[in-house]
Amino acid sequence: MRSVRTQITLAFVVFSVLVISILGVILSYEIENYYFERLLASLRTETKVIAALLKESSLRSESRMELESRLNVIASAGMMRITLIDSSGVVLYDSAVPDSLLPTLENHSNRPEVIAARKSGTGANVRYSKSIDHDLVYVARSLSSSERSRGGFQNLQFVRISVELTEVNRIMYEIRFKIVLVSIFVLVLVLIVVQFISRRLTKPLTEIADMVKEIKAGNLDQKLPVRTRDEIGRLASLINEMTDKLKADIEQLKKLERVRSEFLGNVSHELRTPIFSLKGFLETLLEGAIDDPAVNKKFIEKAYHHANRLDHLLSDLIEISRIESGEMKMSFRYFDVVSFLQQAVQDSADQCAAKNQRLVVHVPDGEVMVLGDKDRLMLAVGNIIDNASKYSPAESAITVDVIDREQFVTISISDNGPGIEPEHLPRIFERFYRVDKNRSRDVGGTGLGLAIVKHIIEAHGGKISVSSEVGKGTSFSFDLKK
Repeated sequence: MRSVRTQITLAFVVFSVLVISILGVILSYEIENYYFERLLASLRTETKVIAALLKESSLRSESRMELESRLNVIASAGMMRITLIDSSGVVLYDSAVPDSLLPTLENHSNRPEVIAARKSGTGANVRYSKSIDHDLVYVARSLSSSERSRGGFQNLQFVRISVELTEVNRIMYEIRFKIVLVSIFVLVLVLIVVQFISRRLTKPLTEIADMVKEIKAGNLDQKLPVRTRDEIGRLASLINEMTDKLKADIEQLKKLERVRSEFLGNVSHELRTPIFSLKGFLETLLEGAIDDPAVNKKFIEKAYHHANRLDHLLSDLIEISRIESGEMKMSFRYFDVVSFLQQAVQDSADQCAAKNQRLVVHVPDGEVMVLGDKDRLMLAVGNIIDNASKYSPAESAITVDVIDREQFVTISISDNGPGIEPEHLPRIFERFYRVDKNRSRDVGGTGLGLAIVKHIIEAHGGKISVSSEVGKGTSFSFDLKK
């Protein structure tokens, strides 16, 4: 029969090995996934940059030789391989292949990343390359009609970038090696500590063993009773602190991962366009256009427009972050919805007047009291009217209707703009979702307005609905409790 000391030592060793191994595998996987996702995001961004370069080159009527020279510089500086492919899969340009050998290349229409790009706009694939004896990651992007070169590359359809995974593999090897070293150190430390304290353990070992089993099973809500101030009591306190810290660390890591994913996936994409435009306008001015009265004011106005767009984007980001994180508290009070909507219409009057649009309000006679946060609802209604004005043509009408029901009041805001296609309706309240991305940016939209509206209405216990018909207009409606 094994002694208590031996049993405790084995239990602690086994537990430590399992926890360290699991955490090591999870940590290694998460870090590897993070680096790979960051690499994919970077390559997708590079395909957009190259697409913009192709568009610019087309507008400037550059020759194919000039364009290839610029692409070769980018490929060399970024240590990547750039491939241009036409709609039928024929390679038009490859930074790693001389033009004379391009006809010998296989047709690329069956490449996984090209197939995916043809279907969804972008595609990625990782596969082994026999020619260089390395794993490569490929990212392809299908070009829109406005991005396709009308100069040196006829029928251009896809931009593809590939890089070696050597650097990611090297970093992961170093991380795994360090994890193994730390794991060995922790295991040795556990053995020494267990051998020392096991001599003085008595009855409380049962409680500690039970606690360890719970932790091993993943239950971090258990607490050890601390009955003494000796080593056993201290050990119980340390285990309690360890589980609390581990639990907090896990929650914090999840929160940080969510924040990082959203920030990298959405905000960086939204910020790139205005920043890139600002940089271009300012560079043009610095290069001499500021002394040309025929263009300097125009460029400054455009730069101001993009700076203003950045300001709106950041304001909306702060607003929606406060709402989603729970930092923004609602203050519910009864107020008159009739005067409330009249004020909202008055606030939007100047914007509508600039396009000769009419704001029509249909409200009941007298006061109609509803319960809600007046300031937040003013923001929601203002965002809906603002959208209606931006996307509706000049001299059109925007109608605000109030229907007084028995237990609630229905507010509808309608326009006779271009309308929204049915496939877009389920997603228009998502953050950064745009029906027409180019037009949304042109009119100054941040892609967050309707997401803010949705959160505010749901915080009032309601649900916002939308109905639209292409070519006839769109209507948003929601209910407020009386």
